[in-house]
Amino acid sequence: MGKVYLVTGGTDGIGKSIVEKILGMSGGDDRILVNYGHNDAKAEALLDSLEDKEKERVTLLKADLSDYVTLKEFVKSVIKEVPEIDYLVLNIGIGEYAKFDDYTVEMWNRVLNTNLTMPVFLIKELKYIIKDGGGVLLMGSYAGKKEYSSSVVYSISKAGLLFLAKVLVKEFSEKSVRINALAPGFIETSWQKNRSDESRSRINSKIALHRFGKPEEVADMAISILHNTYMNGSIIDIHGGYEFF
Repeated sequence: MGKVYLVTGGTDGIGKSIVEKILGMSGGDDRILVNYGHNDAKAEALLDSLEDKEKERVTLLKADLSDYVTLKEFVKSVIKEVPEIDYLVLNIGIGEYAKFDDYTVEMWNRVLNTNLTMPVFLIKELKYIIKDGGGVLLMGSYAGKKEYSSSVVYSISKAGLLFLAKVLVKEFSEKSVRINALAPGFIETSWQKNRSDESRSRINSKIALHRFGKPEEVADMAISILHNTYMNGSIIDIHGGYEFF
């Protein structure tokens, strides 16, 4: 019987690379449920990039998982598709780079809700359909470990998500479901497309490898963590040696 993967935020950037890696290494009877929030064009582009046999294994599920009512409906749609899932990858996140003095309560709550609160409740809603011996991977950020003053609320939301990977270990221990988190540094995704040459050069000077990471490099690590049957409660950095240089 094939494995079932659920990847949120799976049509762009790191999430898309994870989906592609799963398709490349998994069996022909495995299924991948791919969630996305809004961008139909990117979802269609993902499908168009796949071979016919791969398309048969992918199910797109559109849902804005920053809203609890929509989240609960999304869970119902997952259960209609599959009775159980083996692996859950939570890859949704938004950023806010306003100055601290310009923060509003609405801005703060929006980021914390999307990056931390809703992932908590999605795990809660899906807990009983995650198979024994399965795995959950939270996509955090190195910003959750390193204090970036230019993104206070984003850093705090990701710090909470990284800590969540540890506090949920006991919650899932009876089912031997492993909970881990990744903490990527600067990765070449759409988030970086408007970064100035000066900013990019300044950041690269702090990275021992002198470059941003590739989404597929993060995806390689994500798959390795999901399938490592003794990795549990771990937070794995992948940042090219940021601030080691």
